[in-house]
Amino acid sequence: MTSPEVRLVRARVGLAAGLLLIALLTPVAVASVASGTADAYRATHGLGTEGTFVPERQSCHQRRPWSPWHCSWYGTFTADDGSVVLDEVLLDHSLRTRRGDEPPPPVTPALFGGSTDPAVVHLPGDRWWLPLAVALGLAGAAAVTTLRLLRWYRRASRPAESRHQA
Repeated sequence: MTSPEVRLVRARVGLAAGLLLIALLTPVAVASVASGTADAYRATHGLGTEGTFVPERQSCHQRRPWSPWHCSWYGTFTADDGSVVLDEVLLDHSLRTRRGDEPPPPVTPALFGGSTDPAVVHLPGDRWWLPLAVALGLAGAAAVTTLRLLRWYRRASRPAESRHQA
């Protein structure tokens, strides 16, 4: 059995470690999500390069054997002014096609946000909700983790007798 002082020190160290972990991992998570989000945001809000996407190859997958197929299109993007030509570009939209469909006609306007890792083109106004969803998700995860750490800290720092009474 440990003394109340040892439990209190362990609780404080645990709380400090948890909060430090949140402080270190949050910027990493934000940066990794923001790189793709920023590209999508730039493109879908008219800040990208406008051009034409020509669908050439369909790629489909299922998350589970019983779930519906999700299909994406890869093709060539050419800027309207000819300044950018990209092959094997992913279109961030299904074009409402199904598995095995023939390639649809060229998509105009398509917007390229500037990132080539991976190269993705977007449709105007698509994914307007993405920055809000990312921000709310990260804020919610940080709040829940902080509240659980504080609850654990309060429990661990109480004397053993009062923990068993409630």
